[in-house]
Amino acid sequence: MLGDRWTLLIVRDLLAGAHRFSEIERGLPGISPTLLAQRLRTLERHGIVERRPMDGGRPEYWLTSVGQDLEPAVVGLGSWAARHFGHEPAPDEMDSSVLMLWIERFLHDALLPNGRQVARFDFTAPRRESRWLLIDRGEATACDHDPGPVPSLVVTTDLRTLHNVFAGRMAMRAALRDGALHLDGQPEMVRSFPRWFGFSPFAEETRAVLRRGA
Repeated sequence: MLGDRWTLLIVRDLLAGAHRFSEIERGLPGISPTLLAQRLRTLERHGIVERRPMDGGRPEYWLTSVGQDLEPAVVGLGSWAARHFGHEPAPDEMDSSVLMLWIERFLHDALLPNGRQVARFDFTAPRRESRWLLIDRGEATACDHDPGPVPSLVVTTDLRTLHNVFAGRMAMRAALRDGALHLDGQPEMVRSFPRWFGFSPFAEETRAVLRRGA
């Protein structure tokens, strides 16, 4: 059952904090709503996922204790992949919306700036597009559309650079120094960005591999 396509990725997203159907679907580009619903029902039938009713009638999906017990296996697979199969992302592996979603999931919430802030990410390649992080009361939400307030931070880069910084293949300090990543905005937002930025949970593993290969 766990070997069915998408199933472990669904478990991965649940472990990362996605609980609404739309949140899970957004992190899995290419899966159809029908197939996602089928996989969730299978996981529920096997006692790995439970459906919890929420206000408004839409359920949330949470791992049971049995599902939570999969975390070492999922993390172990990710670490193994980072050690042996880390590579530059192919064009079809780069999606700005998905990348921003993963950055959001691994932000250092305790270090987020106070108040309501917006960080805009302007991508210069492979196509020009913008994405946003809305920060409000210690929580951040990745947005595909302008949430409204004037950005207090503008991050300008290309999608590959940000992907590599997130994954640990490129140091943020090096990207800033070389101009591959540029920050502009309120001084405190510019200074604090490297501290609260969300890196991949396997970034340190990737950095270790690169250090050994240097």
